[in-house]
Amino acid sequence: MNTLHLIAFGDLQLGVLIFAISWPLILRKVPMNHLVGIRIPAAFESEQRWYDLNAYGGRQLAAWSLLLITAGLAGFFISPDHLAIYACGSLLAAILAIALPLFFILRRSRRP
Repeated sequence: MNTLHLIAFGDLQLGVLIFAISWPLILRKVPMNHLVGIRIPAAFESEQRWYDLNAYGGRQLAAWSLLLITAGLAGFFISPDHLAIYACGSLLAAILAIALPLFFILRRSRRP
């Protein structure tokens, strides 16, 4: 397996992992705790707030994980000549897949 495919496989794995972790949050199956879930101060205001923010956060994480999954799949079809460009794009996709859901979750948490 070449470097390009290793990066692609890593993107794919990370995207699938984030997607899988988000499902219990979306389905409101994760009770209030300090280990798993969207653990920001606003989420601990009440049990209802915990489930609402975690369901929203789970949906955001699942949606943005599709960017990583797509980037990972694309990496298997890209020429090795484009390794540097793909590696930079892959890094950008990973940053966006984490940062944007966090931004939207924090913005939502400011609502009453």
